[in-house]
Amino acid sequence: MSEFLYKIGSFAARRAWAVIGIWALVIALAGGAYASFKGELTDSITIPGTEAQLVQEELTDTFNLNLNAGTGSAIVQTEDGSAFTDEQKAAVASAVAEAATVEGVDSVSDPFAVAQQLADAQSQLTSGESELASGEQQFADGQTQLDAAKAQLDSGQAGLDTRRAELDAAQQQLDEGYAQLEDAQNQLNENRTRLEGEGAPPQAFGELNAQQAQLDAQRAELDATAEQLNQGRTQLDEAQAQLVQGRADYEAGLAQLEDSRAQLESGKTAIEQNATLLQMSESGVAISDDGSTAIITVTFDAETGSIPAETLEETPQQLSVLSDNGLTVTYDQNMQGVETELNATAEAIGIVIAFIVLFLMLGTLVAAGLPIIMAIIGVGASALAVLSLSSVIEMTSTTPTLGTMLGLAVGIDYTLFILNRHRTNLAKGMGVKESIALATGTSGGAVFFAGATVVIALLGLNVVGIPFLGVMGNAGAFAVAVAVAVATTLSPAVMSLLGERVLSKKQRAKIAAGHQAASEDDTQAAAIRAEAKQAAADHEEARRGWIGLILKKPIATVAAVVLALGTVALPMTDMRLGLPTGASQATDSAAYISYTTIAENFGEGKNGPVVVAARLPEGTTEEQAKALQVEVGQDLLEQSDVAAVVPAMISDDNSALLYQVIPDEGPNAESTTNLVHTLRDLTISTDNGDVTFGVTGQTAMAVDIAQNLAEVLPIYVALVMGLSLLVLILVFRSILVPVTATVGFLFSLLAALGATTAVFQWGWAAELFNVSTPGPLLAFLPILAVGILFGLAMDYQLFLVSGMREAYSHGRGAKTSVIVGYHHGARVVTAAALIMAGVFIGFVFSGDPMIASIGFVLAAGVLLDAFVVRMTLIPALMYLLGEKAWWLPAWLDRLLPDLDVEGTKLEAQAQAQEQAPAPTLPATAAATVQAPAAPERPVNPTQVVAVESTAALAQAAVVAADQALAAADEAQAEARRAAKAAREALKAISEQQKDQ
Repeated sequence: MSEFLYKIGSFAARRAWAVIGIWALVIALAGGAYASFKGELTDSITIPGTEAQLVQEELTDTFNLNLNAGTGSAIVQTEDGSAFTDEQKAAVASAVAEAATVEGVDSVSDPFAVAQQLADAQSQLTSGESELASGEQQFADGQTQLDAAKAQLDSGQAGLDTRRAELDAAQQQLDEGYAQLEDAQNQLNENRTRLEGEGAPPQAFGELNAQQAQLDAQRAELDATAEQLNQGRTQLDEAQAQLVQGRADYEAGLAQLEDSRAQLESGKTAIEQNATLLQMSESGVAISDDGSTAIITVTFDAETGSIPAETLEETPQQLSVLSDNGLTVTYDQNMQGVETELNATAEAIGIVIAFIVLFLMLGTLVAAGLPIIMAIIGVGASALAVLSLSSVIEMTSTTPTLGTMLGLAVGIDYTLFILNRHRTNLAKGMGVKESIALATGTSGGAVFFAGATVVIALLGLNVVGIPFLGVMGNAGAFAVAVAVAVATTLSPAVMSLLGERVLSKKQRAKIAAGHQAASEDDTQAAAIRAEAKQAAADHEEARRGWIGLILKKPIATVAAVVLALGTVALPMTDMRLGLPTGASQATDSAAYISYTTIAENFGEGKNGPVVVAARLPEGTTEEQAKALQVEVGQDLLEQSDVAAVVPAMISDDNSALLYQVIPDEGPNAESTTNLVHTLRDLTISTDNGDVTFGVTGQTAMAVDIAQNLAEVLPIYVALVMGLSLLVLILVFRSILVPVTATVGFLFSLLAALGATTAVFQWGWAAELFNVSTPGPLLAFLPILAVGILFGLAMDYQLFLVSGMREAYSHGRGAKTSVIVGYHHGARVVTAAALIMAGVFIGFVFSGDPMIASIGFVLAAGVLLDAFVVRMTLIPALMYLLGEKAWWLPAWLDRLLPDLDVEGTKLEAQAQAQEQAPAPTLPATAAATVQAPAAPERPVNPTQVVAVESTAALAQAAVVAADQALAAADEAQAEARRAAKAAREALKAISEQQKDQ
């Protein structure tokens, strides 16, 4: 790897303008692609397969509604705080009508028209109640009449029954008279027969004839009585028939009255249901209680975040005319559109901080400006390329900003690492092109693997199954990859053109003085080099400064770091996740003003309504569905944390009901999250079966997104750490070094999230960081922080511990290597961390709550990881571990390839070339020997041309000195002068080592 990067650096140094031209072409192509294929960004964050998403798709089919359509609100207030006048209401109606004609707008609701519809419904309800009362009176009158008729029927029946009883008694007497008459007749007939049989004289029959006449008279009387009885019975039957008819009429009237009663009860039930529904619906009226504030709701054709910019621009224009009628209009977050321009202020802050740090470190404007320019070029190329795909890949507005943030930070750092090594090489007297090649081959390897670690961590976001995070990770990974490419190709090319101007004038003067001194006397050259090397070694191994303090009590250092980071991480135990709302926007933004206006006039929950679908039992009829709409709505209203329930509609097949539930608190409140889960678990039993519930809407989706991200976070952490551990084992050829690096990262990550929770959720130092309303952290912040911070943490691990590894591989003891590696990397890691943190801090003040929280957690993570973990905890642990830190099983050592990240082979080859004996020149040529000019052809790392390095210059100087001494008699004088110059050179080299 190091030799490959050496060749790249050498090519870039020799063909600088060609490399610059290639990059210019790349940027031009990216710019052309951006201009041709740029699409719209979105603020809509969704996760396929969440419960809210599934319910929304279900309701789209059930109710034939476009529930995915975006909505926005315009909040209209009277300037003097009084109720709307009729003229102002008319102006609202006119503006609403105009806004509804805008292309891309589906509908616009007039709150006063809705209120009037509810008032009309209330009037109809009142009229219905009056008619119901009249019907109840009529029913009562009819019931009275029927009761009187029934009484008459009962009285008539009683009379008829009495008369029938009398007739029956008379009939009985008549029957008895007939019986007695028959008995008398029979006796008379017997007597007549007897007398005739006895032959009685005629006079003997006279008495019998008299008796017969008497019996006939009695029979005539009985027959007359029977006739009277038959007439009475006929009259009684006729009266009975009339009574039966009257009773039938009564029964018919009673049935009719019962039908009227049923209709009356049905009407009464319907009125009661409608009254309840109307009362619930009134809570959804978008007019404040004092009548001074109203909400106009705009429904678009497209989804939120995908609404054309022209639509979002023209719609407010149509509504803004209301300001001419003594009204003020503000718009919610959904009406603001998506900001596609990158935040120049945030970038400028980061660049200024980076430039100050670079200038203090490097001491020259040219050197300080180089990493920044390279980073800007890399960011420009990556941002243009990523945004050119926005027409085919859905991207959130955070995606390009994240790429910019990362591209600037790592772009500056990666170029700085190579530039710093190049400056060190130049300070040792190496030629410009050879120095660039060697710096690219050595520090470039660390840059490559550091970038690879970040890229792996970011690409790992694709495996969590959340599309928008995968896109963000890909964009960030691409920005980092471009930063690596710029640092290892374009930066060497530009450094080649700058030559030694990357050094300060003082440094260039010292180098020249050293060259001059070494060229005057070869007898002192070797001693100078040896003394300089020993001085550098003593300087590297000195226990001075921070590392000296750490290593005095390494166990106490480890304990103090763990305790401090644990304390900072404590707020994370209370961390809650959510999505940004208008409340989290800048206090002077329209989104914040509209959010607070709604909260003040309608309650917090109005900003986060929940859409609830009630699934009814199979076979529910229309009447049952209407009754259940009231019953279910009342049950919902009785749930905890519910402020209002607004019935929306019944599905055509009577299988579902739709409601809008307004919580007591805002969308990010913990009580609202609990309400979403409560409603999903709710079941209501009915005669036909159970009613279950589905919950959707932006608030429910935010809850689901936060929950899903929290669930995949451990999986993502395990994946990223596992892959990165493999990379670190390859790089460091150790087991414990990658393990300590990972454990240290966990400490810094938890502490960074704890600090972020304290500021953005608890509100500590909220004013300092422009936190308008503390609340839950951005739902994808933890997983994004893991992906980015782990990669950046491993950057610092590589740049710091690779120096320890290099020293250890050169034979220095394990504990001494800790000190040497720290001195090699501390300065550049400090600068890199400050630069990166400065870039991230710049985005904290971007005005976007999402970007601000990301910038804060990354800045906190970088500072904690670089200064507390990498430059404090890791050196202490490495010192305590000693030789064990570099232990690697023999079998694994044989399997692992030697990546030579530190460029050890390259440096060994350069050192061997430097120590090679100089060729002896003939005496006759002594007077004409001069140091040859640096060749322009490529330099192979295994055949380093002497004149391109300090060693070559020294060899040429030694050859020239030998020939001069052989040809001159003033050798002693020359030697004294050379010795003096050597002492000056040694002094200069020692000062250079101190500067490094």
